Amino acid sequence: MAETYQTGALQVSTAGLEEEGYQMYLGQKCRLSGVLKVQGMARIDGFVEGEIYGNDLIQVGKDGKLEATVKAKDIVAQGPLRGDFVALQKIQLLAPATLEGKIDAPVFLLEEGVFVNGLLKMGMVHPAVS
Repeated sequence: MAETYQTGALQVSTAGLEEEGYQMYLGQKCRLSGVLKVQGMARIDGFVEGEIYGNDLIQVGKDGKLEATVKAKDIVAQGPLRGDFVALQKIQLLAPATLEGKIDAPVFLLEEGVFVNGLLKMGMVHPAVS
């Protein structure tokens, strides 16, 4: 059953996420602590503390917050991130994202207005993500 959530100016429809191929959605008022393993794309608008492993895109909305080790094919974020982030293809940060920690990806893209404090390693990442 599809539901729609209003998050400030951004409207998130779970039906839209399903149609776009997302396998997991963590809403704004949700908090997860532990290890999360996702097969397919994931959208996070809540808080995650621990570890996230994905074989596709991990997307963090501006209301999402991660204090985690994240390993995925691609990571795209607008919210605050703290931890270690490894992507097989790319990490992209969109304003008003902040990132504190280690970044390891062949491609690292920053939008104007993003704050980063950490160690960046760019090059080929070994495919042991899942």
